Amino acid sequence: MNILITGGLGFIGSNLISLLITKSKVKKIIIIDNQSKSTLTYLDTICKYKYFHNISSYKPNHSRISVIRANTKNSNFAVKITKNIDVVVHLAAESGVDLNIANPRKAFDINIVGTFNYLEACRINKVKNFIFASSGSVFGDATPPMTEKTIKQPISTYGSSKLAIESFCETYSKIFNIKTTVLRFSNAYGPFSFHKKSIIANFIKNILSEENLLINGRGNITRDYVHVSDIVNAIYTSFAQKKVFDDFNVATGKETSINSLTTLMIKIFRNYKYNNIVVKYGKERIGDMKFNFMKSDKYLRYYKSKKFINIESGLKQTIEWFIKNYQLCMRK
Repeated sequence: MNILITGGLGFIGSNLISLLITKSKVKKIIIIDNQSKSTLTYLDTICKYKYFHNISSYKPNHSRISVIRANTKNSNFAVKITKNIDVVVHLAAESGVDLNIANPRKAFDINIVGTFNYLEACRINKVKNFIFASSGSVFGDATPPMTEKTIKQPISTYGSSKLAIESFCETYSKIFNIKTTVLRFSNAYGPFSFHKKSIIANFIKNILSEENLLINGRGNITRDYVHVSDIVNAIYTSFAQKKVFDDFNVATGKETSINSLTTLMIKIFRNYKYNNIVVKYGKERIGDMKFNFMKSDKYLRYYKSKKFINIESGLKQTIEWFIKNYQLCMRK
């Protein structure tokens, strides 16, 4: 089985590669990443690989893992590189509400145009499965818990871009008989997220660097925090997707307020002798969903999977990884 991963040097991609290299049926992995927000630091700790600085330097090779520094906006290269690929896992995105609002044109080009290029390349090359990493942001301020049937009404440009591609995936499946799978992740956290600006990654880095924790608003906003190991297991499981199109929420089904999350993190950090953590409150962010948690009953039932890692266990593992790798990541 030959796998191509866009955005494969990032947070979810690094964890996915850690899983895939343990699977004997995975013969080849090609990683496409423009390295605008990622480096080779994570991959260096995971496996050996062959690296190509740009698309013109790439040549087919016998290495199990190849990394090509490239963006997803080159449609011709997308067609070229997806030949003889069995599964495309599309993780590349301009993620985060703030970044999408600050530069909506850039976000559109990456999240919609870039994604479409690889979906279209899969059509041309008859790739067996296109797996799209979507988000709970497509639901906007819908009343939780959200299921796959909940009406999608995004309140951010990020959510809108994800919803647009979800629609393309379903339409491509119906018209061109291309197998596509939409995996809708809630708020992900875990190892290999040092570069992320998500709340858990940011708060851990702030504590390790002895900076204050800033909460936007009053801290009563809730999120469904899903550990990245559960996400990559869902991705790998969906390689065997049977239907021409299907979509799944990948979430714990439990909501945690930012205040509760912060309290739990402080409790865990006290075990590492971090006792002087200061929490401050600031202005509420534009485009933030107030309450958000999703049900994953469909996924758990369909793939006969176990329940997800709880937030306390996941945080302990994540904090341990950050402490162990803090100096290494700071040097890069």
